[in-house]
Amino acid sequence: MMKISRHARTIVFSVGMASLAPLAQAQAWTLNAQASATTGSYKDSLLRDKLTESGVTVSGEYLDKGGLVLGYGTTRVGMKNGATAIDQNNLLLSGHLNFQPDEASGRWTARLDNYRISNNDTTGDTDAVRVVATQLSWLAKDKSWYADLGLARSRYQNDLTVNQFTPTLGFGVNDGADWLQLRAYQIRGLNPVRAAGKTSTSALEAKWTHYFAPGAAWMPGFASLGVMGGERIYAVDMDAQSVANLADISTGSATLGLGWTLTKNSRMFVLLGQSRFRNVTLANDYKLNVGYVNLSIDWK
Repeated sequence: MMKISRHARTIVFSVGMASLAPLAQAQAWTLNAQASATTGSYKDSLLRDKLTESGVTVSGEYLDKGGLVLGYGTTRVGMKNGATAIDQNNLLLSGHLNFQPDEASGRWTARLDNYRISNNDTTGDTDAVRVVATQLSWLAKDKSWYADLGLARSRYQNDLTVNQFTPTLGFGVNDGADWLQLRAYQIRGLNPVRAAGKTSTSALEAKWTHYFAPGAAWMPGFASLGVMGGERIYAVDMDAQSVANLADISTGSATLGLGWTLTKNSRMFVLLGQSRFRNVTLANDYKLNVGYVNLSIDWK
């Protein structure tokens, strides 16, 4: 397992910030830093107890042309019956380019994400994971609708390669006060021995976001509600920029999020959610209840 000490993580983050600092001197660049934390508790699981995650990302956006994202996070899954906890390191490098032809009525974006994951899984089945995910998206000029096509290829040890196809459609209603998004997950190439007898899974995810009119300082700027139905395993979430390499088969989820604008350049997002899982080997259906908070700061 690849271990990164706290001192080393500080150096990595400092180097990343330093490398972007000269870019910030040019008004063409906008920089962003985010810090996030997640805490979760498993209910009815025979094996799992607690979940904790923390992460930081630094990104730079050049005008409206494109940008880069560098992220690092840690995950710990506490186990029951004295079993060793799973400790994991998550690395992300993402880049995107925007294309907006003069004659077009919107903007194309081509995006490439690279994920590298390491942990202390003694079987090696979830360690040394390599994921490449691509996405081609379209956003109308008036931001009334959005569509994308995503492809992800995840390589696991012990001879497992998983392919994922994720088409998405989003559109605004109520004069832009509400946004609806639908995304399908088609996951293929599964090894039945390592995926509860499945060779493929399918799921549909729906998200609704409502934007509030300006009000009191403590009032959120928006609220979001998300639900997922179907089945998925080894899923790559390009919105959250995360890989579900540690979970059993997900059989559904529901989330509620609130977002605030704290200052002109800072924001906070809080989310509560519950996901349902199935461990077929143990005939164990269980839930994961989570709380998540994200702080984001922009500067030039």
